[in-house]
Formats: sequence, structure tokens, C-alpha cells
Amino acid sequence: MPYKYQKFPLVLIFFLDHQGDGGWCEKDQIENPEPPVECKAIGWLVKEDDTRYFLMSVITSDKGYGGLSEVIKSTVTKFQIIRKSF
Repeated sequence: MPYKYQKFPLVLIFFLDHQGDGGWCEKDQIENPEPPVECKAIGWLVKEDDTRYFLMSVITSDKGYGGLSEVIKSTVTKFQIIRKSF
């Protein structure tokens, strides 16, 4: 008997990445910081709360999940639904 996949929206999210350095740095790195890096994440939106999106890159026919990306909503610059139910 074949398993059925759960249906989730397939989304593309652009967001600004956080940066940091655990080592020593010079003052000019703070005064003239590099601009934030924009990232793209694509996956099935399996959950959302007030502050975060939870994307999975792999879903299985027996309701398994893999490849979690948790994106903080306040960093999102663009949110696009690729397919409403996939």
C-alpha cells in the first residue's frame, strides 16, 4: 500500500544573515562593517509561529522530515509561495 505525502506549501524566502566573529577584531571592522549577506532558502513550509518559519528540504511518504531551516521573520526581505500545496 503506497504512503501518501503530507501537503505543504513550497516557498522561497530571502533573508538577511547574521554575522559574528568569536576572535579578536579591529575597531574599524565595527565602524565600517560589511553589509549583511542576503540568503535564499527554499523548502516546504511545515510550521510557522509569530517569529519564525520552519522549512524542510526533504519530506518522506511515511511522514518523515529532514533538512530543517529555521528563518527568523524579522530578517525576511522577501517571501514567495512557489506552490500552495505540493
